[in-house]
Amino acid sequence: MKSINIILFFLIFSFQGFTQQSNDTIISNNPKNLKVKVLYFHITNRCHTCFSIEAAVRKTINENFKNELNNGTIDLYVLNCELPGNKSISEKYEAYGATLAITEMDGSKEKTEDLTNFAFAKIHDESIFISELKAKISELIK
Repeated sequence: MKSINIILFFLIFSFQGFTQQSNDTIISNNPKNLKVKVLYFHITNRCHTCFSIEAAVRKTINENFKNELNNGTIDLYVLNCELPGNKSISEKYEAYGATLAITEMDGSKEKTEDLTNFAFAKIHDESIFISELKAKISELIK
């Protein structure tokens, strides 16, 4: 009976890992217009705070920058940095766990700001998180 319980336990966690791997999002519409990349990296097994950061980033973009996202001024990346297909971009942005970054695009030049500490410090008050992230993005797309 114990061996059946152990097998069931491992099967449940195996399926949980597979279901979480398909949540990657890349919205990149027009490289010619691109001014800002918003990147949120996560690992497969996430805590409530990590899910909250992703939700607040998506909400910030969807409520405040929908037109910019659609016309390609802003790109949004939400990626699992543990997946082999995301290895090179994760290494480029030094994302080995929950990481929030904003990259300002100036032609072929990129200037990246790591906002991970900001995200974890501010996520407990979503309105402040959204307001400050919105201000940072707005400043870069001027």
